[in-house]
Amino acid sequence: MKNKLLLAFLLLITGLANAQNINVFTDANNRLHQFNSGIFSQIYYQQTGKIFVGNDYVCYVDSKGDIYVNYEGDNVLLGQTYNEINVTDNLLVMRTANVIRVFDRGIKHILSSNITSYGYGDSLVVFQDAIGGYVKYYYQDEVRSVAMVVGNYPLTANQVGSNVFVYRDNTGNSSLFWRGAFHDLISTSRPVTFACGQDVAAFNDPVNGTFVVFDNGYVIDAEPQHAERYVCGNNFVYYKDGAGVHKVYTEERVTELGFDMQNIIVRDSLVVFNDVGLTKIWYDEDVYQIYNDKVASPQIDGGIMAYKNKWGGVSAFVRGEEVEITRQKVEEYRLQGNTIMLKYSRTAFAVWWNGKMYDY
Repeated sequence: MKNKLLLAFLLLITGLANAQNINVFTDANNRLHQFNSGIFSQIYYQQTGKIFVGNDYVCYVDSKGDIYVNYEGDNVLLGQTYNEINVTDNLLVMRTANVIRVFDRGIKHILSSNITSYGYGDSLVVFQDAIGGYVKYYYQDEVRSVAMVVGNYPLTANQVGSNVFVYRDNTGNSSLFWRGAFHDLISTSRPVTFACGQDVAAFNDPVNGTFVVFDNGYVIDAEPQHAERYVCGNNFVYYKDGAGVHKVYTEERVTELGFDMQNIIVRDSLVVFNDVGLTKIWYDEDVYQIYNDKVASPQIDGGIMAYKNKWGGVSAFVRGEEVEITRQKVEEYRLQGNTIMLKYSRTAFAVWWNGKMYDY
């Protein structure tokens, strides 16, 4: 029995790792190619429109305007037209007029044919159905109702995180959905601005004057005064306190970054900022400095930050380590999961994956 459980755990970990090893590029003949865990393959043989990449899928608009999803080697028709396509690590969310579709681990779902508003994260979609006015959510292959709302219920990006969302009823009661259940946050008629991340949320409490964090099922006063600014990432909260100190809260521990930070980026597992002209990174409760390059317009995903280096090539911060990917000048690059696609010219491509370069 123990051996079976260990095998299942190892298969799960392997599947999660493989799911982040996908990248794509279009060659000189406009054919769409995929890199997946060290192997190149052709997905589509004609010119494509827009391309969207998640952890375990590639979505593309073909030459006729149809929308396909390549998943585990199969091309699945998702629709023939769209207004919006939204990519998360795990879900692909597509809106066509008032119809919302979700592609989730190889399965297509139509959530509603008449939505008024919607928001989405890595594992959930929240929307209001015009029929009856019900606010509903999709989570783990099921659609459930939260409440019936008279009139429109606007959903903002701050209300929906990767795995959480905030619902506020018409009496001012706010609760947070997390891991299949709702948790009470605050009850007040005063306006409240929420921020949601992967499994955390934060807000300034207008009643008690505190800065509050939801973390692992608990509602905690992180600061005795309101924060001037706050943004949630993957299980952490970056904020600027009332005294002007930039901080990061994670699991009831606080890291002080300092004063006068500039160009602050909070994304995924990182907080990237400039301190006296130097690029620094908060990651996993430590602060790192980029020594060899001046970072501009970085790409961030999965604890990795990729950026153009001083040679015109690409370097990266990879979960605590500064790595030179290539000094060769690139026309384009794309960070996706554990991979970095490098385009040197119309005919020359390579993908960096787990410390090794794969030339095409």
